[in-house]
Amino acid sequence: ILRRDPDFVTETDLPDKDTAREVVQADLKRTRVYLGLRADSALAAVQGFVKFPGEAAAVADVLHGVVAQKLVRRLCQNCRVAYQPKPEMLQKLGLPADRVKQLYKKGGQVLIKNKPETCPVCGGSGYVGQIGVFEVYPFGDAERDMIRQQDWNGLRAELRKRQLPSLQQVGLRRAVEGV
Repeated sequence: ILRRDPDFVTETDLPDKDTAREVVQADLKRTRVYLGLRADSALAAVQGFVKFPGEAAAVADVLHGVVAQKLVRRLCQNCRVAYQPKPEMLQKLGLPADRVKQLYKKGGQVLIKNKPETCPVCGGSGYVGQIGVFEVYPFGDAERDMIRQQDWNGLRAELRKRQLPSLQQVGLRRAVEGV
């Protein structure tokens, strides 16, 4: 596929080391390659991709960024139940107790004529659909140097310094919003 000089190539799952080597050696000035890897976070995906071809310097040269995503259930807006969280719980989650006054949990029931009945929107499950939670990290020269050196703690610190949110931080933001 790469010999035909396409503009874009998408590989949904990286099957083997040979494919990873081909991607790293491709002419990425003319062809943009998107890879899918199974990982728990964006940084874990970078670490996994570096292991495939085994050449951290080559991977650092071709990697422009990484995106991680998780699908989470969306609370039913019709029957969700607001509650005031305990300060210990907020501290454990790393949320400021002075800013977060309430969180939400699934309900499943609504009051119709002062009688509790199954929510007609979600059918009593408390959830309607899913939303995506994304972690997006574009890489610059400093991040590429850390990938070359395989300095994963330094890379994590650099991304925190740039204030790019992690999957957990984005998920907590959605929870505070009541989604």
